[in-house]
Amino acid sequence: MSSTNPDPDPIADNDDPLGLPQPGAQQPFSEWGGETLSLLDYASNAVSVPKEYRGQKSFFRFLRKASVDPAILAEVQRLRDSVILSTVREKSSSGLTIGVTSPEGSEGASISALLLSLSLGDCVYRRVAVMDGKFNVQRFQLLSDILGLSRNSVSLYKGSNEVVGYYNEAHPNVYFLRNAGAERSMQFFSDKRLPLFLGDLRQHFDFTIIDLPPLLKETASLFVAPHVDRLYIVAESGKTRLSQLGRAVQSVRQAGGQVSGIILNKQRAPLWSRFMWRDFFF
Repeated sequence: MSSTNPDPDPIADNDDPLGLPQPGAQQPFSEWGGETLSLLDYASNAVSVPKEYRGQKSFFRFLRKASVDPAILAEVQRLRDSVILSTVREKSSSGLTIGVTSPEGSEGASISALLLSLSLGDCVYRRVAVMDGKFNVQRFQLLSDILGLSRNSVSLYKGSNEVVGYYNEAHPNVYFLRNAGAERSMQFFSDKRLPLFLGDLRQHFDFTIIDLPPLLKETASLFVAPHVDRLYIVAESGKTRLSQLGRAVQSVRQAGGQVSGIILNKQRAPLWSRFMWRDFFF
């Protein structure tokens, strides 16, 4: 299966040395049968991942699965609704910053952050931004190819460091932020100007979701924890140990932050739950 983008290598013919999307890039999947697709519909399209990016295959395979799985989408919408209800209840005039992280990594924090962002993007009169705080260049490039990101219209600054926002022209309210500089996670988030940068995000966007590095692997997230409005920790059922989760929560509290909730990923319901205790599992 292949993308509608005629160029099999999304980095080829790109003047950006990092291989990131440029203004005016071609947009795949803009319409289907005269109907504009949602961003989740974009993600459900079969797009081949080049061999040199084989490390990203599992992420995009799960993204395609999640975008068409009613059970996963229902849980994402529940999380989205809880975020929206909190903003309505608090009646805040500024935007909301939301951090999503995990204890050890590979528990599904990145996919949870992305799905939450795409779901919030259905609020077409609200500006939504998602930022990969791990600064994974390959993943951003492939995501830009799948979602048809092309327009560079937002530039924010943390000191001299520029953060650029791209969007799909059919969905101009959802921005995908990438770090235009060479700073990595620790350098970026340990900067004393971080609170000012987060303040700028609140002024520009109604919702900003930041995919943060794992708490027990990188201390960069601890610099962010006290300054975001919401912080969710993603744990994987059958993988994340309670001791790891407990240490992650404790580290956030010691840093002066507060955990808003735990997201349990990949919970598998036993066969007998279809007949007994159904409400517990579904």
